[in-house]
Amino acid sequence: MSEKPVGKVEPFPEEWRGRRVGLMDVLLYTRQRIRERRGLWSVTGFDTIESLVAFTIGWASNTQFNGGDEPEWREFLDWLDEVKHESPYEGWHVKYLRDCDGDHERAALKFLDFAAEFVALRRKTPFP
Repeated sequence: MSEKPVGKVEPFPEEWRGRRVGLMDVLLYTRQRIRERRGLWSVTGFDTIESLVAFTIGWASNTQFNGGDEPEWREFLDWLDEVKHESPYEGWHVKYLRDCDGDHERAALKFLDFAAEFVALRRKTPFP
């Protein structure tokens, strides 16, 4: 097996060391990376809205399969649906990509901005 890295490896935030990192934290980090012009790919590995959907599903599935729980993620999805009415049948990613005229980064930011809004309403310190 090769030891060569497939892509550029960048360190995780220092404040994450030694603690459990939840999906909502990673979504806020992803938003920050995009706003810093680092791109969606720097977290999900690709620059499409579908990569963000796959990333969130994979994260949640891995957590569940390993006996963990992501209550804040579930609460966010409920809030997105019940409060913001942003969970259409076709999927938020399809709607946001259409709303953003096919711009994947803008569509991802629309979702990530909702995540930041949700966290800001719920936490005393929104992002460590």
